[in-house]
Amino acid sequence: MYPEHKFNAMSQTAKAKRMAELLRVIILQLGSDIARAKREYETYATYMNYSQERHLEGKNQAQLIDLYKTFRSEAGLSFERDVYLEQEPGDRLEAKENSIPFAVLAHNLRSAFNVGSIIRSTDCFGLEAVHLSGYSASTEHVTVKSAARGCQEWISIKRWESPMDCIRFHKENGYSIIALETGEDIPDISHVTWPKKGLIILGNEELGISPELMAEADFKVTIPMCGRKASMNVAGAFAITAFCIRSCQK
Repeated sequence: MYPEHKFNAMSQTAKAKRMAELLRVIILQLGSDIARAKREYETYATYMNYSQERHLEGKNQAQLIDLYKTFRSEAGLSFERDVYLEQEPGDRLEAKENSIPFAVLAHNLRSAFNVGSIIRSTDCFGLEAVHLSGYSASTEHVTVKSAARGCQEWISIKRWESPMDCIRFHKENGYSIIALETGEDIPDISHVTWPKKGLIILGNEELGISPELMAEADFKVTIPMCGRKASMNVAGAFAITAFCIRSCQK
């Protein structure tokens, strides 16, 4: 943190850049630096005798992003994509429909973007929860936040030390275990009678679902490919599956 005389000696461009950097940490909730960033920001705002509009108190996420954009513009800089994607002006305050008792387990996904996309699709199609295990990225990862577009703030998300514990928990509570995989001998999603409650298992983008987890599935489903590719992106496949399940609930 700069003392007052050093901060005031900086150019207006440098000051604006520093304020935007601090807001980025606050908006994206970057680890243990959040509290420090807030203190530093408010200290500099006091140095500059800013009006209440430029202080943090009472600001929601959209207002913080607007403030961030203002400082970035004053510094002669464009907006950073990961911060911009935190804002979704069309979001509702409440879900349009109640969630249905289906959840997803994402095990050993290598792509943080896929994890974030799965979280967003869980909200879009009204499923109840996202479960993470293995090396699937957590919601603290900036790319997860970018792809989830804020959904990580209200979707129920839990990390499990073992995917088997997650599966066991759901079985004990009456959920059918559904493995979403590729394979010519697997029924496609248009020919499936969905259960009343289910846990959808997703596996690694290249290796798929491990044999140990596949053995726990009550049934398997696949999305038929019409082109030359044998499979599609796991997050896209999950979105299609979630849509099919949701459509069958009406």
